[in-house]
Amino acid sequence: MKHGLKLAVAALSTAGVLAACGASNEEANKDEKVVTVGTEATYPPFTYKEKGKLTGYDIDVMNEVAKRAGYKVEYKAMDFKGLIPALDSKRIDVIANQMGITDERKEKYAFSDAYTVSGSTIIVNNKTNDIKTLDDLKGKTVGSTQGSLYAKTAEEAGAKVKYYKGANQVLKDLEAGRVDAAMNDRLFVLTELKKAGYKVKAVGETFDKNESGLMMAKNSKYAEDFNKVLAEMQKDGTLADIGKKYFNEDISK
Repeated sequence: MKHGLKLAVAALSTAGVLAACGASNEEANKDEKVVTVGTEATYPPFTYKEKGKLTGYDIDVMNEVAKRAGYKVEYKAMDFKGLIPALDSKRIDVIANQMGITDERKEKYAFSDAYTVSGSTIIVNNKTNDIKTLDDLKGKTVGSTQGSLYAKTAEEAGAKVKYYKGANQVLKDLEAGRVDAAMNDRLFVLTELKKAGYKVKAVGETFDKNESGLMMAKNSKYAEDFNKVLAEMQKDGTLADIGKKYFNEDISK
């Protein structure tokens, strides 16, 4: 009887320890701050993969922000057109993908403070000489990624928009003459257009000065933490250093 009693007590003790460990692990997981971030991963030098590893200006900024704010980052790569729907359905918490801060978007979403200040540029085939300004796009076909703000600009200029999954597909069709023009960020043109080797060129002056930030749901719990860190990174020069790494200049202001 005594032996049986000892076994029973030991079993109960072991169960208690295991239960305590389980509770401890659950609490640890519950306490761990994780942020799920959506990104395109095909838009260099902002967000792309190099030797299988996700990198780029936006990724470096996001990683540093999360690190200082005490969050673990989990990335989900997807087509640009899927980013906002993923945010709407709560499959991701934040978008780090050069998301332009606009009044229209701010009606429904929250943004961090801007970490990129840039502008837009028209891109045409090397053989094209009749397109130099937005007015010249009237009646033309402009290639754009789905969900991009450039599509709206093209439509407002009187152009027909043809949609693509990513910037590379747009440039391929522009080179082949299947679209008349495209638009992209000044910084993309400065750094990646020449590297890509497409027979296309940037024309005209930069227009539509824009700011980009981390995009999240309205009243997101992340906004305050992220903005506090971004202010620190601006002050201590970290944002400038990340900009210089990819663009040889500070693009945060």
